[in-house]
Amino acid sequence: MVASGRCLCSSKRRLPMIVEALLVCFVATLLLSGITIASNNPPDKTDSSQAKFAFQFASLTDPACPVTAAVPHAPVTNEIRVLYYPMATRALIKEPKTLVLHVVLGHENMPFTPRTIPFTLRDDGVWVASLNYEPFAAPKYAIYWVEEPRTKLADTNGGNYFEVPFCDVHGQLSETSVRLQTQSYTGVLEAHGIERPVNYEKAIAILEDYIRVPSRGANLIADLWKYKLELHGDTPENRSLLIAEIKKVISADIADGFDLLSALEFVGAHSWVPDEIAERVVQQLEQKSPRVEAREYLLELRAESEPDGDKHTALLRELIKEFPKGRGARSARMQLFTRARGLADRETLYSEMRATDPDDILPIAEMANAYLEANRKLPQALALLDEADHLLDPNFKTDQASPGYPDQQVNFWRGRIAITRADILIRLDKPAEALAVLRGWKNDFNLGWSFYVYGRALEGTGDKRGAVEAYLQSVVRVSRYQEDANARLEKLWLVQKLGTKAELRQRVDGVSAQNFADENYRPQLLRHRAPEFELTTLKGEKISSSGLRGKKVILNFWAVWCGPCRAELKELEQFQQDHPKLVVLTAVDRTADCEDLRDLIHEQRLESLRIAPTPPGLMEKFGAYGYPNTFVIDEKGFVRIGQLGGGPGISHYLMAGLDAMREAEPPEAVQSERQ
Repeated sequence: MVASGRCLCSSKRRLPMIVEALLVCFVATLLLSGITIASNNPPDKTDSSQAKFAFQFASLTDPACPVTAAVPHAPVTNEIRVLYYPMATRALIKEPKTLVLHVVLGHENMPFTPRTIPFTLRDDGVWVASLNYEPFAAPKYAIYWVEEPRTKLADTNGGNYFEVPFCDVHGQLSETSVRLQTQSYTGVLEAHGIERPVNYEKAIAILEDYIRVPSRGANLIADLWKYKLELHGDTPENRSLLIAEIKKVISADIADGFDLLSALEFVGAHSWVPDEIAERVVQQLEQKSPRVEAREYLLELRAESEPDGDKHTALLRELIKEFPKGRGARSARMQLFTRARGLADRETLYSEMRATDPDDILPIAEMANAYLEANRKLPQALALLDEADHLLDPNFKTDQASPGYPDQQVNFWRGRIAITRADILIRLDKPAEALAVLRGWKNDFNLGWSFYVYGRALEGTGDKRGAVEAYLQSVVRVSRYQEDANARLEKLWLVQKLGTKAELRQRVDGVSAQNFADENYRPQLLRHRAPEFELTTLKGEKISSSGLRGKKVILNFWAVWCGPCRAELKELEQFQQDHPKLVVLTAVDRTADCEDLRDLIHEQRLESLRIAPTPPGLMEKFGAYGYPNTFVIDEKGFVRIGQLGGGPGISHYLMAGLDAMREAEPPEAVQSERQ
């Protein structure tokens, strides 16, 4: 691997010809091995030796292995140049008029992010694109392809894509870069246009080649075991093999203990690993890395991976009891707070959260919202909001230091506090005060709740027409107030003699369609095989993925506590009725309280929607890590659309996805479907 010239070279002088020739041969060898790399000194003009070399490859990057993780004062790369050679024998785009670079960037603690950058043409026929980024948002891995927009011709390096690894200041491939590269073989980049098939064997090979415990890659052991579990399946035989590997790692006399932390991440997330192994990992971590709260971390992992609702709650309480001031206890208390049914339970948990972290705004805002939901102790709720506003004051200081929230987060909290305050004031019969609070925020409204509260304030102060417009926006956005907003809208519409109910429905549909169009949603087609699954609905109907072959399937993952999820359910039921040839399935979080679920079905009057508990691990197999999460599976069992999050009308998103699928099908397939 050739390291960046910016790290290892102090000068940009030309290399002697013999050295340059050797470098060309070395780089060519790497390129023939499938590695994307750049020479340390890409020339402004192509000489004869480099012209000959240029015909062996399509694209290079400069520097070959950028540095974005370094201690202060060390050289850090903040620009990557991509060079495309249309004259190369391996180049697919031979005579481009224009070119664009499609690059997906991987970060250490952020999602993959796509960018599109134009190329410029050099005098020597080489196309160059420059990728710039700020140090605080520096990537750790990049994968890209080149496209000619006019012809839509794309060079994906034969389907392998071009990759840019990232290095540390010593020119060594970084651990994070390797992790992100292996993730690229799990299908996670498909939504960004990277059609790299799932290949756990390749991911495992990359990790096994890189990991050299304890010198490098120790933190990647959990990833290695996870991919082996995916490749060979969760079978007794595979579990035994993995347990043997775990025992081998924890029995080694490793001084730093970082490999043990990675081992703990895997052990804690899989309850089938024997408890005595977990205990050995914890004991060794306590000896070798005493600053790591190993036992606390193990309990966190156990709780996160526990599918049974009662056991999950018990683990959260155990975590709080054993480590009341630990970082895991804060998250555990908030999870219990969210699930608590009674106001008294929430008040107890709130007191505990404030005692451990008095300057955290989240529990203050959640407790105020709990009073609002219960419609009780509203003056106390207003006092809590005053306290939260005080914490956001830039001049506020604690005994330690200012909480120091970023500007974007401050704006978020101020907006949420304003809406909550206005909602409470309306319930206290003070609509004019509520309207005064909201006027400064109305241009930032985007949630159904915001428009609903604004409508209530307008209606309460006599502005009926303004209230109609606000309720219209609330009705087409998901929120727990959507049904009431609809009832108030219908009443005002008829009282103000604005039209018939049919005309109101047309207006609502028009607003919904316009909002969807303004969002400019473009579905990204996927194509990876859906995992096999079996569901048993609450009515006892057994459904298997194999039995659904030949039908388009919409699979929606949701949770009872998720507001946007709840708002989508009735629409999904209607979508099934409007499209009887499709199969609409909803899989609810299996930790849901039975009584809550029963009440929800009754309140929503869900009579025909198929609802089934989510089998353990099914969401993870689909790559779904949030609610609501909706997938469209085609007749052959391939996932074609993935939609994370609720929106203004799930039916619009589904129809856009189905239309995109239809447009991508061969003409004969579309004709057959229409017949």
